[in-house]
This record gives sequence, structure tokens and C-alpha cells, in this order.
Amino acid sequence: MKHAKTLFKWLMYAAVLVSFAYFLLAFKKHVEQLPPIALNARTVAVAILSMCSVVLTHFFGTHVWRLLMSDQGHRVPTRLAVQVFFISQLGKYLPGNVGQFLGRGVLAKSTGIPVGVAVGTAVFEGIWNLIISLSLALLSTWVLWDLNTVQAVSPGFAAQAAWLLPLALVLPWLGIKVVNTVLPKLSMKIGGGQLLRLPRLRTSLLVSLLILVNFMILGYVLKLQAEVFFARPDVDWFSITLLFSSAWVVGYVVPGAPGGLGVREAMMVVLLSPLTGGAVATGLAVSMRLTTLLGDGLTVLVGVLGRHLQSRKS
Repeated sequence: MKHAKTLFKWLMYAAVLVSFAYFLLAFKKHVEQLPPIALNARTVAVAILSMCSVVLTHFFGTHVWRLLMSDQGHRVPTRLAVQVFFISQLGKYLPGNVGQFLGRGVLAKSTGIPVGVAVGTAVFEGIWNLIISLSLALLSTWVLWDLNTVQAVSPGFAAQAAWLLPLALVLPWLGIKVVNTVLPKLSMKIGGGQLLRLPRLRTSLLVSLLILVNFMILGYVLKLQAEVFFARPDVDWFSITLLFSSAWVVGYVVPGAPGGLGVREAMMVVLLSPLTGGAVATGLAVSMRLTTLLGDGLTVLVGVLGRHLQSRKS
């Protein structure tokens, strides 16, 4: 078992290195084809809007966490939750994808939030993100099929696929119910010796909706950047959101890639190329990484300033 874990770890590190190499080769191949990004009011506005959108997704993420804690009987003021959630975003850039959860537990303890509740609901939040993103990734196969067969996304695709989104909203709740029933040992392992506590359906739907909105926001940021930065007209918002969700989930689940660094970019090049072309896909991988880095930095800064102002008032 120990050897298997060691082998798995090294395979993941190898996957990260291969992803980095693939992305660097793609960048070298396409960089000359990218149009120069004009420095004007429009591009600056999109850059600022992109960074602020990342902060907004973290604000919605804070409410996801608060909803899950409230469902367990622990009501946390928005101000405290924002401080803890925002500052803990630093942890996502540690290898292993657990830094932000552990950091949230440490920060929560300092503000009076029970550590077990903070970390347990944070893990639930991670599971929720994973299931919603996997649902969107499954829908993205429809987009890729259209792009590879008819070289275009079907005009009625968004309207047809929208009917499946309500199922995506309820899937995490159903998934936990199935795991508790069919795989109780796995459920108890994740739940620290107890079956995973099933949130109320209303809470589950609100959590799923907020996570879905976050992916739609990031998809719209990509659409704006493709059209404004790289002069790629009429990028379909829903399609690029689904394809980005697929790249995001791969970066999320591969350990050893801090914040999905390298892995997400490689997958964006692979998945977005049929929609936008290889050059624009490569440019979007770079611009989105810069957007999330700067947006996460701004998020942490807001959290630190909020904590500092609160300590001064105290």
C-alpha cells in the first residue's frame, strides 16, 4: 500500500511536469500568432473587471461556506467569514490542494469559529465544487463533439443544455445520499468516523447555484478576454464556460500542482483550441492565470485589511 501511494505521488508529479512542458511548447508555437494587446481604456477596463470578478467569486464562495456552516447550526457573521475565507486563499498555492482548508481551520480558530466545523464544511465545499465542475465537464463533451464534427457549436445548444442544469444543481445532494447508502465506509472515512451529514435540500440548492454562478462568471471573463485582448469575435459564453470548467477540474484534482498551475493551462490549450484556435487558447491560458493570481492577491489583501480594521476597532 505504501509503495502504491509513493508510485501514485510520483505519477502525479510526472503529470504536472508533462503538463508544464506541453504548455510551454504550445506557448512557443503560438506566441508569434497572438495579436498584440492594445493598451487602451477598453483593455484596462477588462483587466480590472477580470480581477474584481475573481474577488466576487470568492465572496460568493464565502457564502457557500457560511450556508454549509449555518446548516450545521453555526451562524457566522459575514464579516468574519469573509476575513477567514479571503486570507485562506493563500493556501491554494501550496502543493496538495489542502492548504486553503487547513489555513481556513487555523484562521477560523483565531476568530472563534469551531475548527471542526470550519474544516468539515470546507471539505464539503470542495466536494460540492468538484461535483458541479464534473457535471459541467460532462456537458462540455457535447461542445467538443459539435466542434469536431461540424466545426461549430450548435445554435440551439445553450437552450437544450440549460434543461440539464437543474440536475447538476441537485447532483451533489444526491451524490452524498448515494455515498452514504452504497459506500458507507468511504463516507465515514471522509467524515472523520461518521457518515457525511446531508445538508437540507434548500441549502444544497443554494450552494450549488452559487458555485454554478461562479463558473459562469469566470466563463464570461474568458469570453471578454478572448474578444477584447485577442480580437476573437463572438465567443459563445456557455461553451467556453463548460470547456473552462473541464480544465479547472483537472487542475483541481491533480495533486502537486499548486492552484492547478501548469495543469490547468495545458488543459485550456487542449480544450479551448477547437473553439477559439490554438493561439487564442494559449493566450487565454496565460491571461487567465495572471487574472487569478492578481485576483487572489487582491482577495487576500481585502481579507488582511478587513482583519486589521477589525482588530483596531477591538
